[in-house]
Amino acid sequence: MISLWLTSVLPELFLVFAGGLLVLLDAFLPRLRPALAWLALATVLGALGLRWILPAPGPVWEGMLLVDELGRFVDSYILLAAALALFMADPYLERTKSRYGEFFGLLLWAAVGAMTMAKANHLLVVFVGLELLSVVLYVLNAFHRDSILSLEAGWKYLVVGAFSSAVFVFGAALLYGAASTFSLGELASGINQGWLAVLGLGLLASALAFKLALFPFHAWAPDVYQGSPTPVTAFLSVVPKGAALVVLARLVATVNPQTLTPRWTSVLASLAVGSMVLGNLAAIAQRDLKRMLAYSGIAHMGYALVGLVAFGPDGLAAVLVYLAAYTFMNIAAFAAVAAFSENEEEPHLINDLAGQGWERPTVAFALSVAMFALAGIPPTVGFVGKFLAFRAAVNMNMVWLAVVGVLTSLVSVFYYVRVVYYLYMKPLPKRKPAFSEPWAIRLLAALCLAGMVVLGVFPKTLLELAEGAAAILVR
Repeated sequence: MISLWLTSVLPELFLVFAGGLLVLLDAFLPRLRPALAWLALATVLGALGLRWILPAPGPVWEGMLLVDELGRFVDSYILLAAALALFMADPYLERTKSRYGEFFGLLLWAAVGAMTMAKANHLLVVFVGLELLSVVLYVLNAFHRDSILSLEAGWKYLVVGAFSSAVFVFGAALLYGAASTFSLGELASGINQGWLAVLGLGLLASALAFKLALFPFHAWAPDVYQGSPTPVTAFLSVVPKGAALVVLARLVATVNPQTLTPRWTSVLASLAVGSMVLGNLAAIAQRDLKRMLAYSGIAHMGYALVGLVAFGPDGLAAVLVYLAAYTFMNIAAFAAVAAFSENEEEPHLINDLAGQGWERPTVAFALSVAMFALAGIPPTVGFVGKFLAFRAAVNMNMVWLAVVGVLTSLVSVFYYVRVVYYLYMKPLPKRKPAFSEPWAIRLLAALCLAGMVVLGVFPKTLLELAEGAAAILVR
């Protein structure tokens, strides 16, 4: 029993101890700082290998964790995103003279928090993972201690995160009063139709909506995205959202057999529509690339939520495929932001990209494909994700929701193609910006480019993995 308990969380333990070792190496052997990012990357890849080598026993730790196919899929998504963020982080930290071991340690611990959330089968374990993830991100967002923008981003995320954590705890307490349990597996049999259960579920959903930056809980996202260090923004834009979305999926799966389902459907559909509409309309007006991607992220979480509203094997598989697709699309975009940035204290204006498609071909092409993928244009993986989500809605007789998704996707084409237009159709400015393009960023751009195109043309393997993971919740 003890060996099963340990092996089931061995990847998380590996990350925790490696994070502490990186901090100690930075303190006592500072000459090793150039190697810390690669040690962290090796740790993440090692944890990913362990997750696939070790068995998935299902419920462990007295049923508080579910190490199953769904957990394995989401852990892979989280670790892949962390690995890509580490590729981006090292040249960025070297350029900004902030290459410290605690950055890499904190990033590994953030991944542990997200992995714990995604596999939790107990509301208190969800809260532990949520707090570990949140506290680490508070520090990472404000990592540039001499930057007013970075400190402001950290402070804003702290205020919103503390508020959402309080809402989550209050909702969990109300749900315990209604069902006499914190276990998600036992909620279905213990929950009732009273106002206490409805209010508790609503507060839990609201807290998770804060993490997902869904409308109307989205206001923090543009400022935090803009002020945070770009590798942190890339990590923040995908990992916490994926973990929160899986927790929400487990919660919906719990209450799905209950008579609360029609209410849930209406609430989640409203959140999805509001996020798709506001995110895309607000993104049109943005001139800062990071702020545009923030509003784009709000819209994309609305698209992912469509699959959750159409809850079923197809809908949940669509959500998981969308998470994988969004990882490659968003990190490719933020890698380009990091490369096309002269100074983190200045706005990352779309105008500054003028003519760079010919000057920086690798990163510019990856950014262009990322824009097409985010717009849902084939043959990219972004098209596959949207198609699966909208198809699930149609199959569940929610054609109107799919129509809203398609129409808002058409609106998004304008501001995504605008970025490509500036890259290739606008002339270079009189003073060429002094952008850097380290080999690590070019390699990262190439990896994300391959992921977006290959998974778009050959999505079968990804879809099969997602369907196998989705079958855990939908039986």
